[in-house]
Amino acid sequence: MRNSLTLVVAAGLCLHTGPTQADIFHRETIPNFRAVSIAYDAEVCGIWVANESREVLLLSTFGKELRRLDTGMTSVRSLTVEDGGLLIANGWGEFRRLDREGRSIDQPFRLSETLFDTEGLHRDADGSFLVVEDDPSRLLRIAPDGAVVMELFGDTFDPPMTEPQGVTRDPYSGNILVVDDNEGLNSLFELAPDGRVLSVQPLSEYGVDAEGVALQPETGTLYVGFDGGQALAIFDWIPSEITIETPLERGPDCAYS
Repeated sequence: MRNSLTLVVAAGLCLHTGPTQADIFHRETIPNFRAVSIAYDAEVCGIWVANESREVLLLSTFGKELRRLDTGMTSVRSLTVEDGGLLIANGWGEFRRLDREGRSIDQPFRLSETLFDTEGLHRDADGSFLVVEDDPSRLLRIAPDGAVVMELFGDTFDPPMTEPQGVTRDPYSGNILVVDDNEGLNSLFELAPDGRVLSVQPLSEYGVDAEGVALQPETGTLYVGFDGGQALAIFDWIPSEITIETPLERGPDCAYS
């Protein structure tokens, strides 16, 4: 289904010369559910969720709880999916790897000496990590060896992105998606790989205090967690434009949706 969406967007690019807005269509909201960090996992066809407790949850792509893991970490602030399982962070500079059953793969470590207030985390197709922090407002790309290869400050964006909380990337368009919470614009920022702002989608009609974001790329299904509103909203999403020539690696096809 996502291939057809990509063709529609690509065709639209041929017709319009000015900036366009990404399309977002609200599908449903799961109430009374805290989701401060979210990551799509095609290996198990589900969504991993952190809620700032020691547990992480695995949900189906339609929101049913499938699994609950005790991470052994006092609090999980952000997470992302890797080949062997999960990379989790406590928001204070400590990281840990777990398999999909919750077993520790390694000892706690520092992903990069520059990272402390890690609010959002996404492992990209090349093995590097996209990271957002809100004090200061930064979007970073961290190489597997911990080196900082990109550092952008959100308060220099137009409009400013002052409180980035969650980050993911669409492998088809190449665009980076970041949610900004209520201390900022409570919006979804769509960015080109170099940080150029492509579109900003207000989210306040769907929830309060956006914290986490994930994308199921095969279907264009977008998940946004709202902390203040204790809700997980599910959307259909189409990017405003394609910013890469070749789609990124996106992992295996999801077994079901």
